[in-house]
Amino acid sequence: MKYKKLTSDDLKMDFSSLPIFESSKEITPFKEIIGQQRAVDAIEVGLLMNKKGYNIYVSGNNGCGKRSYVIKRIKEYAKKMPAPLDWCYVYNFKDNNIPLAIWLKSGTSVKFKDDVSNLIDSLFYEVPDFFSNEDYEKKRNDIIDIYQKEILKYVDKLYDIAKYKGFNVKSTGEGFAFIPLINGTDEMTERQYNELSEDEKNKINEDVSELKIIALEAIRKSKQLKKEMKDKLKKLDDDACIELIGSKIDDLIKEYGYNPKITDYLKDMQKDITENIDAFMDGDEANEKYDEEFYKRYYVNVIVSHDKNEGAPVIFEDEPEFHNLIGIIEYENKQGMMVTDFTMIKAGSLHKANGGFIVIDALKLLSSYKGWNALKNSLISNYISIENLKNQFDIIPLSTLEPENIPLDIKVILLGTPFIYYLLFNYDEEFRELFKIKADFEDEIKNNNGEILKFLGFISNYCDENNVLPISRDGIIEIIKYSSRIAESRNYLTASFDKIVDIIDLADSNAKLNSQKNITKINVGSAISSMEKRHGIIRDKLLNMYKEGKYIINLEGLKVGEINGLAVIDYGDFAFGKQNRITVTTFAGRNGIINIERETKMSGNIHSKGVLILSGYIGETFGQDIPISFNANICFEQMYGEIDGDSASSAELIALISSLSDIPIKQNIAVTGSVNQRGEIQPVGKVNEKIEGFYDICKIYGIKNCGVIIPYSNIDELVLKDAVIEAVDKEEFSIYAVKDIEECMEIMTDESLKSDDKVFELIKNRIKEKMIKYQNAFTADRQKKKSH
Repeated sequence: MKYKKLTSDDLKMDFSSLPIFESSKEITPFKEIIGQQRAVDAIEVGLLMNKKGYNIYVSGNNGCGKRSYVIKRIKEYAKKMPAPLDWCYVYNFKDNNIPLAIWLKSGTSVKFKDDVSNLIDSLFYEVPDFFSNEDYEKKRNDIIDIYQKEILKYVDKLYDIAKYKGFNVKSTGEGFAFIPLINGTDEMTERQYNELSEDEKNKINEDVSELKIIALEAIRKSKQLKKEMKDKLKKLDDDACIELIGSKIDDLIKEYGYNPKITDYLKDMQKDITENIDAFMDGDEANEKYDEEFYKRYYVNVIVSHDKNEGAPVIFEDEPEFHNLIGIIEYENKQGMMVTDFTMIKAGSLHKANGGFIVIDALKLLSSYKGWNALKNSLISNYISIENLKNQFDIIPLSTLEPENIPLDIKVILLGTPFIYYLLFNYDEEFRELFKIKADFEDEIKNNNGEILKFLGFISNYCDENNVLPISRDGIIEIIKYSSRIAESRNYLTASFDKIVDIIDLADSNAKLNSQKNITKINVGSAISSMEKRHGIIRDKLLNMYKEGKYIINLEGLKVGEINGLAVIDYGDFAFGKQNRITVTTFAGRNGIINIERETKMSGNIHSKGVLILSGYIGETFGQDIPISFNANICFEQMYGEIDGDSASSAELIALISSLSDIPIKQNIAVTGSVNQRGEIQPVGKVNEKIEGFYDICKIYGIKNCGVIIPYSNIDELVLKDAVIEAVDKEEFSIYAVKDIEECMEIMTDESLKSDDKVFELIKNRIKEKMIKYQNAFTADRQKKKSH
């Protein structure tokens, strides 16, 4: 025999190289990442590269530890980096619609805000006191007295000339009125004026005209003097303001003037305070003129502040929406109107992570509205530009601010699955330019001495840190077996540590419930069984249908063109194997092999390809010296949903050969394996579930001589349940590993045909005989039609 019948020893995993210990308590804890050196190296390269575009996409399925490792490693790296700059938004005294973005040294923005606030607060006390002191009042009164005297000189001159000419002068508010006098004392009435002679009237009018010219000059001089007085008073106030706040502003400039923009801002603020010094006076007049909103202009809006001793920031953005990333300008409703100002600018996570790192879940980012575009635009432009998304949808956009952009210097780490990576890589050219580093976390890790020690250390560390009972040696062996089963190979352990942790937690709960001191193999097995029970409701219903005879199945004897194939039903959280009855009928014709599932559109592309390969094998093997001409129908009985995959192609080929050769095949042996045109058996997936699924069915019917045929290349993937291994050991269940279809036929045919050890030669001869028979029948039929 070329095929291999596996023994129980072949099915058991080898733990001879496992260190000697009684429980996990004796194992040194291991806290680092396990078996992901390729990904670790890629992350290190990404961290070292400071050029644009070298952001990192961390690829891997959930549960492999990529998130916890990335955050831990980046925090370690960021601590060694200098803390980035602080950023604030302040009022723009030149254009209040464009708030100014100013940077400060790390950790100084809050102090700067407090310093400016203290300066403004001090003015409410100092300004009234300063402008009410005797020295200021004296200087002010002196200026007023000087100019009032000058103004009075011109007015007095006007009055003197008018008196000399015989006129009384009255102020009208807008100028002066001149009234003639009689005898230098009494004002002339209109009647008296009308009784005057024309010469007298002309004389009065000439004098009035002359007086008006003098009056206009007096008014002009008075206005000029008042303006000069106002300027003098303003200069007095300005000098007073400089004396009052100049030194304070100079102190701030001295402390924060390392940024020229801050110096300009402080000078503009000093100028604005000087121009609006009345806002700091006591009294109702100031309260009426200046409302609460006015004073907001002196507020400093700290966008982001850092501790200079904490290194670079590491931000994990769990909700990467548009405004959560780039910030937002908020509004408030005032008397039915939506208003805003620079104090309502709120930072986004890009602001908080600027100068450091931001970690984002790729799926959440792509699922958010415009979050991906916001991130891309920021990375491409190297700026954070705050804009209101709402204005893109309003017919009449709200009046809003246009804050100055803040330069962006950041390293983005996206966490996602391989599917999302290749989706972005193939359909978004900008992604390729922005994320040049791919750190690929594998789904499984090598089961070698080095990695197994780390795996044991991981278990020990988890127990220590999570108040879990120590795990006995046999319990840990059971966990390793479970890990290899998830990885579908004895040569690997799963990298999905979340699944291992789930089993440990369940086993711990079970052990504590029984007041045990250690977690044993029984506890681990119970945890695995309970998890399967919770998720295996569909499997149990399916097995119940076998018990009730709803599925037609033959497990004894031999039949022509009928075989038990094996398939897997996978719901994501649980997968299990199922037997499928495959039947083949053959008869004379030229249509070749008909896949009934394909004809009914219930066959996937891979399954259809597998069936078509059968034609290639039949022609290659049996049609070298005779024409191959026949009709064959292949059907999966009692299959009511779509079928895909090629793991049943070897079973289909065996049934086809059986039907063509009229040689019956065993019904107690199920078959799984993909076949190529050369008849070689190729590996398939989920081989453990397929074997155990058929074993469960055989157990229902009480048959103890059943077995399965699997590809030889799947042997190292066998991590079977103890019940199956025990059944093999007792020779109640058999597992055969084959390399080609001839070995399959050796196993599947009756012992009586193997006396001369040339079963396949017999099959070839019988098929050739049938092909000749079909050909003769076809020729006779054609001649008969010609004769008619």
